[in-house]
Amino acid sequence: MKTRILLTMMVLAVFSISGLFAGGASEGAGSNRGTYLSRGGYVIMPDDIKIEHYIAQNDFDYPLPDTGDFNVITGAGMEEDNAYILMGLKGRKTAFADLPPLNITFCIDRSGSMSQIMLWVKDCFYIFIDQVREGDIISLVDMNTQAQTLIPPTQIRSQADRTIFKRQVDAIVANGGTDVYAGMRQSYQENEKNFSLDYVNRVVILTDGMHNYGGQISQDILDLAAEYNKKGISISTVLLGLNTATGLMADVAVEGGGSSRFISDHDEMVRIFETELDRMLVPAARDINMRLVLSEGVVLENTWGYKNRVDGNTVHYHLPTLHNGDYETMFAEIAVNKIPQNAILGTLYVDYKDLNLNQKTAGPYEITLESFTPNRDGEIADGRVREAEGFLSLARGLIDIAGKTVEINSLERDLYQYDDPSPQRDDLVRQILLELNQNLTSTKRLTAYLNGISDSLGGNKYEKELEILQNYSRTFTDVYNRYANTEEQ
Repeated sequence: MKTRILLTMMVLAVFSISGLFAGGASEGAGSNRGTYLSRGGYVIMPDDIKIEHYIAQNDFDYPLPDTGDFNVITGAGMEEDNAYILMGLKGRKTAFADLPPLNITFCIDRSGSMSQIMLWVKDCFYIFIDQVREGDIISLVDMNTQAQTLIPPTQIRSQADRTIFKRQVDAIVANGGTDVYAGMRQSYQENEKNFSLDYVNRVVILTDGMHNYGGQISQDILDLAAEYNKKGISISTVLLGLNTATGLMADVAVEGGGSSRFISDHDEMVRIFETELDRMLVPAARDINMRLVLSEGVVLENTWGYKNRVDGNTVHYHLPTLHNGDYETMFAEIAVNKIPQNAILGTLYVDYKDLNLNQKTAGPYEITLESFTPNRDGEIADGRVREAEGFLSLARGLIDIAGKTVEINSLERDLYQYDDPSPQRDDLVRQILLELNQNLTSTKRLTAYLNGISDSLGGNKYEKELEILQNYSRTFTDVYNRYANTEEQ
């Protein structure tokens, strides 16, 4: 459930969103959305800041594979008493014209909550349909309180076919509630009519994720996605708007073997649909199971990235799909109680299925720590690990900032109990100023820390993250000044 708790000074708000699954598959889940919200003076609730989102959203300049379905990139680093392991994947990049034929069902949410962004939705579809190749099969569904097929599966043969789709989308008007389950079920059924192992079979749903109609609950929606994923039909979710229910639709993409994108502005939408459509639609590998076996003396403290479970000294990660040219990252925080033999912290094993569903293996990959001390500047020696640790520190700092903002909101609610002026109210204002000052100190510290890492890596790192901190600092400063002025009066 979303809540916005507006401060008495009418400046600062806490914005609650459900968790968005991280990584390339859900790019925009962390800093893209955080930047979008912070520009409006919002602070994301602590429980909704997922550390893995911030780590996995970055591609860390992973190289494309020269051969094979994907590259596996590993790294390790140590800073003071903390040690880290990074494991990255980079899918092969096949030109759009050379990709397998597509069997795509496009589902448009036309509920009333989409009215302000329906022009975006239509633009998304126009860009999409213009890129579809002759021979690809496209169908069109829309949904509000019910779902309907606007155009059944159609093999594109000419520009005239594309025009028919555009005109149908032009006529869509937003109204009513949203039955996401009905829309997904209708879309899957249309896609299934032309299912073929020789095609990429995918549902693409454009929505704000506000499932508020029908008898099915969220788990029913996730079960439906998992059911059709097993049949070979995956789903990608494209999320638009400030009030997007990101958690459910991101989970749908995970269970459905697809990807999730949050789009914060029109220019970003155009970029994604014009240049990165294949990263949303076309797999490079499926059902990827990874095992990180830690060496003796190495103990796992935390890990982030996709579905994972710990069994003794082994960490299991599962990734349903790695898309064409896409990237994914797993990150582990470890304790090194004893330097292992040959400085091998652990070994990574990878099993997966290729596009033809052939079972394959990659590796094993020995993860070696070249130095158990930082570099001469006191930094993690491995650049990728250093950059990932910066995202980790940022996310932890944002959680702390959000926690203090919740405390400020609580103190503000207490203000209503007392007359103005009164000693009790003055005391609460001083407490609020203290919490605000601590948040300002935290944003300043994180800004300096990220800038330091960025400079050490040649600059131009953490641009969106630094904007979040800048926006937070501006918002907290504005609220602080207003309270300080009130206290002086």
